[in-house]
Amino acid sequence: MNSNRPIGVFDSGIGGLTVVHALRRLLPGESLVYLGDTARVPYGTKSHATIERYTLQAGAILQRYDPKLLVIACNTASAHGLAALQAVAPCPVLGVIEPGAAMAAQVEGPVGILGTIATVQSGAYEGAIRRRRPEAEIHSLACPLLVSLAEEGWLDDPITTEICERYLKALPESVRTIVLGCTHYPALRPSLDRARPGTTWIDSGDVTAEAVDALLKNSAGYRIESSKGPLRVLLTDASSRLQEVGSRFLGESLESVELVEL
Repeated sequence: MNSNRPIGVFDSGIGGLTVVHALRRLLPGESLVYLGDTARVPYGTKSHATIERYTLQAGAILQRYDPKLLVIACNTASAHGLAALQAVAPCPVLGVIEPGAAMAAQVEGPVGILGTIATVQSGAYEGAIRRRRPEAEIHSLACPLLVSLAEEGWLDDPITTEICERYLKALPESVRTIVLGCTHYPALRPSLDRARPGTTWIDSGDVTAEAVDALLKNSAGYRIESSKGPLRVLLTDASSRLQEVGSRFLGESLESVELVEL
């Protein structure tokens, strides 16, 4: 196996660039190909069958780049499409839910899950946590407005804080650890922190990057070349604004994107 092959990363839009940011920080030498389905975002309100189909289509496009592994950076696609893609992909496929759930299962006391409607309705986080800690007390909460606020760039804004407060009031005060079960949500940390001070937030991007690191170490192998790994960004719909918002999520300038059709 050629360890210099890229890691393919897929998301329903540009929120998954927060996962790419975590990968670039932990594994700066790795080559990455990112595919964001910006023409069909959001996935969070779509049916299981549609999300599964979209996930398989994205996996087929990323296979053109001969990846050594695939990462589904989208929580909704991980909940509804991971098993289907794992069944057909010629390389390992990781989602963001299992790493986040593994971290949450280590926490004492109740755990909160914030996600899209589809992620919450899937019960994927609850199932993954309870496989590890059957007695866990879990409170899941759909927060559909937060994706739009993140993409609007209102990351540290009184309106965003107020909406976060309104959502988070639905969680018992005893919940002091919350999984950010959508790739957009880490960008809203300033507002989330103000809305619920003293909370420990589990960022699925960070823990997924650690899971990728473990897989590279154990089987897929690290990129041998010493230069910083290249990043190729593919979108199904592009605009200058997407590049602006994408740069915010990525934590570095998103210089160029390529258009592809699913």
